[in-house]
Amino acid sequence: MRAYIPMNRRAFEAFDALTAGGVDATTHEAKSFIAAYRTEAERAVLLDELAHIHSAGQEIEFDVLTGAEAREVEPSLSDGIGAAIRLHGQRFINPGEYVHALAESVRARGAALEIGAEVVTVHDEGAGVRLVTSAGADERYDAVVLATGTWLGDLAQRFGVRTVVQAGRGYSFSIQLEHVPAGPVYFPAQRVACTPLGDRLRVAGMMEFRNAEAPLDRRRILAIAEAARPLLRGADLDDRADEWVGSRPCTPDGLPLIGRTRSPRVFAAGGHGMWGITLGPLTGKLLAEQITMGRQPAELHPFDPLR
Repeated sequence: MRAYIPMNRRAFEAFDALTAGGVDATTHEAKSFIAAYRTEAERAVLLDELAHIHSAGQEIEFDVLTGAEAREVEPSLSDGIGAAIRLHGQRFINPGEYVHALAESVRARGAALEIGAEVVTVHDEGAGVRLVTSAGADERYDAVVLATGTWLGDLAQRFGVRTVVQAGRGYSFSIQLEHVPAGPVYFPAQRVACTPLGDRLRVAGMMEFRNAEAPLDRRRILAIAEAARPLLRGADLDDRADEWVGSRPCTPDGLPLIGRTRSPRVFAAGGHGMWGITLGPLTGKLLAEQITMGRQPAELHPFDPLR
């Protein structure tokens, strides 16, 4: 927790820097961010966690609400909610829209994106790094960043990165409901997170440790729907769209791998687990500083890929 705090404190500024630099996507202020529970006993777990976060040095502002107070703030909550916590100072994004906007900004600056071409070889040749893709590209670069998510170890291991990165698969789908929340709604006891995406609600959950290439398991989708069903008002959880599974890159100690590998020209950026979107922009900014200036920013010390 202490290792993440210096990164957490700068996460918003990194998003703001991208917006100021021309990325046509913004973070949305969460007018409400509710963690909702059936009982006060369930809520005690998060209150204890918030106390630990505070003692580690991370400030978080929040209100403790009754179920009725939570429904007044967020009418999409059902009568099954008996206790809640409202978090302040939070933001959210539409991940798909944001990544597409980032890609367009990169193209507009003159960079090239090769989509769907697997990198099969990365070789440090001393004067540069040779990179070969399955599409037949064979190029040399001053530096290479390995940011291949769950598959980080496939290329990084030869450069001294021994920490195992495995797939912690999450599932999601979207639904319509009578009242789209003004911000994210989280059901911690059920491990279900809901985020507004336009006129729909994205419902996500699960941590499935399984082969990253395995097909979507519909039982997981149904389990998330059944967990959320008694907690949301006016939601048709049987009319689902955008059913999806994706692999979070998880490390055994929960810390990402960011920085120079055994090669001075090959860098790693991965293993963020569930924090990839939140810390992605700052990871890129700090790694760029290390690559161009030759020094490791203090925030990255706990995340040394060779630890």
